[in-house]
Amino acid sequence: MGLFPKRPPCPICGGKISWLLPPKIESEYICGPCYGKIDMEPDKANCLTMQGFQEYLIFYDQNQLLKDQFLISEKIDFGILDTKIIFDYQNNWFCMSKNPDKTVFEGKQLKSFTIKEDSAPLFEGSADGIHRYVSAVPERAMAMGPQIAQFLMNKQMARALDKLDDGKVNQTAPMQYFNVPEPFLAFNVELHFDHPYWTVIKCDMAGPRFDHTHPDVNDYIRSYQRSMEEIEKLVAGLKTVAFPDVPAQSIGQANGLGTPGAQAVHTTTASSVDAIGEIKKYKALMEEGVISQQEFDTKKRQLLGI
Repeated sequence: MGLFPKRPPCPICGGKISWLLPPKIESEYICGPCYGKIDMEPDKANCLTMQGFQEYLIFYDQNQLLKDQFLISEKIDFGILDTKIIFDYQNNWFCMSKNPDKTVFEGKQLKSFTIKEDSAPLFEGSADGIHRYVSAVPERAMAMGPQIAQFLMNKQMARALDKLDDGKVNQTAPMQYFNVPEPFLAFNVELHFDHPYWTVIKCDMAGPRFDHTHPDVNDYIRSYQRSMEEIEKLVAGLKTVAFPDVPAQSIGQANGLGTPGAQAVHTTTASSVDAIGEIKKYKALMEEGVISQQEFDTKKRQLLGI
C-alpha cells in the first residue's frame, strides 16, 4: 500500500488524476487535460456541474472543427503580454488568441462592442451601426506642452546650477522625473455575445506614456497614432465578421461623463479664448527652443480653429 490511497481515474476520459491539487467538479476529481479544455467565463466555470461539463465537452468538440478550419486573415496585437485577436474573414470567425487554440466565435454571435479611452467612448458597434467618437486625447496631450516645457526648463536650470562651481557637471542635482498623469491610461474593449458560455469579454491595451526624463508631445502623439491604427484594425475586423453591411459614422466627441454627447465644442478657438495672446506665448516658447516648429504650428491651428 502506498503513502496515498489510489484515486479513481478521470470520470471523463479514464486518465490519471494528478496528486498535486487536482481540479474538481462537484465531488469528482478531473484530470488536467480534460479540465484544460474549459474556456468560458469564470463565473460559469466555477458553477459547472458534471452534467454541465459533459455538455460543454460536446460544444468543445464541435468548436474544434472550427479551429481546424480557421484561416488567419488578420492579427491584432495589444502588446507582448496583452490580448491577441485573430480573424478569419473567409468564414466570418474570430478567436481571442494568437492561434485558434481557444473558443472560435462566429461573427453572428457578437451582439455589440464598445471601445473606450478610460471611460470615454471611442467606438460603439452593433447591428444598428458603427459609431466613432472624436478623441480628446491629442488635444489634451497638446495642452500639456507648456507644462512639459516648464519641466525641461527646470531640468536645464538644474544642470546649469550644477556647473556653477567649477564648470563641470558634478551630478549633484537630484534627478527630476516628469510624473504628471497622461491624458488617459488604456483603451478598454468590451465584446458582448449571444453565446452559451460567454456573455462579455473585457480586455484592454495600455495607452502611450510620456518619457519620464525627456517627455515630448510629438513622441506621445506618434505613439498614440500607432495604437489607434491597431484599434482601427480591430474595429474593421469586427465589422467585417459581425456587421458587414451596417453604416459607419463619426458623431463627434463624447461628453466628460463617458456617455455619448452632442458635437463637441472646441474650447480653444478664438471665440472662447484670447487666441492672439496664446499664439504669441507659444511663438515665444518656439523661439526659445522649448517647443518645436511643428508643435507651434499645430497649436496655432488649434487656437484659430482651423
